[in-house]
Amino acid sequence: MSIRRTGLLRSPRTALASGLALLAGVVVPVTFAASPAAAASAVSVTVNAGTGLATVPAGGVGLNTAVYDGNMNDSAAAGLIKAAGINALRYPGGSYADIYNWQTNVAQGGYDAPNTSFANFMTTAQAAGTSPIITTNYGTGTAALAAAWVQNADVTNNYNIKYWEVGNEVYGNGTYGANWEADSHCTTAASGGAVTIGSEPNQTYNCGPSVYASNLLGYISAMKAVDSNIHVCAVLTTPGFWPDGVTNSTTSPLPWNQTVLKALGSKTDCVIVHYYPAYSGMTTAQMLATTTDISGIVSSLKTEVTQYAGVNAANVPIIVTETNNTIDTDTQPAALFSADMYMSWLEDGVANVDWWDQHNGPGTPSTVDGAQDYGDYGMFSSGSNGSGVTEPALDTPFASYYGVQILTKLIASGDQMVNSSSGNALVRVHAVRKANGTLSVLIDNEDPTNSYTVNLGYNGYTPSGTTTVYTLGNNAKSITSGTQSSASSVTVAPYTLTVLQIPGSGSTVAAAPSAPGQPSVSNLSSSTSSNTSGTATLSWPASTAGTYPVAKYQVYQVGSTGTSTLVASPTTTSLSLSGLTIGQSYSYYVTAVDSQGNPSLPSATETFTVPPPANATCAVHYAITNSWTGGFGATITLTNKGTTAINPWTLTFTWPNAGEGIQSGWDGTWTQSGLNVTVVSESWNSTIAANGGTVSLGFNGTDTGQDGAPAAFWINGSICANN
Repeated sequence: MSIRRTGLLRSPRTALASGLALLAGVVVPVTFAASPAAAASAVSVTVNAGTGLATVPAGGVGLNTAVYDGNMNDSAAAGLIKAAGINALRYPGGSYADIYNWQTNVAQGGYDAPNTSFANFMTTAQAAGTSPIITTNYGTGTAALAAAWVQNADVTNNYNIKYWEVGNEVYGNGTYGANWEADSHCTTAASGGAVTIGSEPNQTYNCGPSVYASNLLGYISAMKAVDSNIHVCAVLTTPGFWPDGVTNSTTSPLPWNQTVLKALGSKTDCVIVHYYPAYSGMTTAQMLATTTDISGIVSSLKTEVTQYAGVNAANVPIIVTETNNTIDTDTQPAALFSADMYMSWLEDGVANVDWWDQHNGPGTPSTVDGAQDYGDYGMFSSGSNGSGVTEPALDTPFASYYGVQILTKLIASGDQMVNSSSGNALVRVHAVRKANGTLSVLIDNEDPTNSYTVNLGYNGYTPSGTTTVYTLGNNAKSITSGTQSSASSVTVAPYTLTVLQIPGSGSTVAAAPSAPGQPSVSNLSSSTSSNTSGTATLSWPASTAGTYPVAKYQVYQVGSTGTSTLVASPTTTSLSLSGLTIGQSYSYYVTAVDSQGNPSLPSATETFTVPPPANATCAVHYAITNSWTGGFGATITLTNKGTTAINPWTLTFTWPNAGEGIQSGWDGTWTQSGLNVTVVSESWNSTIAANGGTVSLGFNGTDTGQDGAPAAFWINGSICANN
């Protein structure tokens, strides 16, 4: 396991102390009494009960275990896991999987706690009624060792384990400079020595995605020869998260996913990603909002599987074998995040999601909304001390546990998730048609301050009878329940999770169209006529019809604050864009709508920047010459492509990233206002000769980790080509 912060990653977790305490979550019946409506703002929620999304999978709600956790199989484990509705367990634990030999119960170079063998794990997994997810040893293991594990589990013992992933975060083996994952297939170019966890980073390694894919084909062949019914899962990078899209000229000339999927081709059987969306410096509100990215991630993965592997993505399960919010880990934001996050993945058709992890140990403590947070990524307390703060007794559930537990009031295996929407981004909503035809709705109030009166409207469903209301209060240690006569309104307090179980009747659930494929942009150009002369063509792979045919597409532009605006509703799979501003970045996503008005989930988002015109009478070449922590140096060359000299000259441009700035510059007078930079010529270099004359200047700049190049430059107010 490693904690991702949209950059480089983390280290394996430490072993934990032994001990025991049982604090199972309970539901406390209460008389339901909503807060007075006058005290809360109104929010409109619409449930399209006749528009189906995915079916709740068996084994969809999972949890990680680890062989270095001495409390993995303690007497409290099975009961706590079952009480939360967790129905899948991953073993043997993150990066340890790539050093662990299941036959000897030894992690090479690591620590194995007593009573954590595969047999011990299966005793707990079966007692809790869960489906195991097994990570085989790719790093220091062999295909034969993995096949023997399948033989033992599914043939000898009839465990019927369905999902087997090959390796953990294999791309962390030094391919892209960061090295935390053991991989004996890799050698340093200089010494030929094996790479181990903790090796010196930033070396060149003789391995990469092509080596992984080649070996993975051997694992697939050996493991499926033992049991053809299993899914053997390939490790992929998460779209939008490092190192997705990164290349290495020596070992990875194409991105990881493209290389692996092209090599697997028709043998692509299952894919896995990890999801750690939060990073240092992110606010709680920003962290909670990251779940809106999930639809785009899934859409991108399905598009990659179809495009590069050439197989039907609908037949390739996606599983998320590690996830955690990583900030505010033990307090109410973790409950809000976990409930919303699990539902968001499952609605998009993901087969399994596994929280990191069962026990983890304290990190950096903090206070969140008045409550003690221990910085512990575990779902249960380890009962230990960190930074002078002692955790609750061993196995005390943290907030993430209760966020998962309330889902037992919302979903069960085989239920149909249906489309729903909210009029307020802080009030998230998920809805489910139960197997008996009734409806359940989850309302997630992510506002830490304000209550809301939620007014519910239903399409394709008529409520009747008494509504049962389950509530997880802010930092509550149990779920309360009550009843109310109406299903049309409920008031939700700040930082709460509420589930309404609504009896009634409705139409048959119609399958919504699939999400359109990843949009792409073509014919991207601009002219010298104006700064808003940019044009482009946005295209996307067609949606697959659900119950009804696709009638149209809806194209949304994403603003700088994350808000989405509908810009067009074409009936074809492309849209011409015009009036785009040169140098500005634009983001769009697409949904499909069927003939009955049922919407699909959104596509992935396509982002592009409008380039300056190639035929401008001036050109600018920008090059970063060196960089260091907190800063960088660059040179700029101005070229006059016109037939008359430019005298004097003033160069202007805008930084793409907050935090970029001019520290000192030369060969011009440099000033900066906000992100806008102006450079005025000196008396001795004020003339740029006609027909290819040049002037060079340079600067040292500051940054906060990103030093992206400006997208466009102007000389004396005229747009210049990029040179």
